[in-house]
Amino acid sequence: MKEIVTMVGEGQASKGFRFVASTPPEVCKRCRLFSACMGRLVPGRVYEVIEVRDKWHYCELYEGKVVVAKVAEAPMEVLVKAQFAVEGAIISFVYEDCREKGCTLKGYCMPEGIKKGTKVKITKIMEDVSELALCGKNLRKVHVITVE
Repeated sequence: MKEIVTMVGEGQASKGFRFVASTPPEVCKRCRLFSACMGRLVPGRVYEVIEVRDKWHYCELYEGKVVVAKVAEAPMEVLVKAQFAVEGAIISFVYEDCREKGCTLKGYCMPEGIKKGTKVKITKIMEDVSELALCGKNLRKVHVITVE
């Protein structure tokens, strides 16, 4: 897992905190610290704080402190078709727009943080959730990380 030193909001600066990196707003792009802060993160990816340092800076966006922290891309739980659920496999993540109202799995089928076509590596097979899928598909819950 690649570790990145970046900055996080003071309220997010705790080990284990997870967040989805957003597209940097203009105020960030103009900041002298951009390349050491949001410039190091890939928008849409999920990161987890693994270390918080004592150094902080003022942030115009937060109108307060941002803290220097070490983060790593966090594995995400998603659903894939059973035939693709092989630990160690690298696949293009695909999903069909879910039309099943009330399906409890929707957030795993169409997770925030992974776009269609993103290459992901399956790091762990979790469970068969086919019986819970209102769409009737044969699905497995897996942990994935994005790959370049």
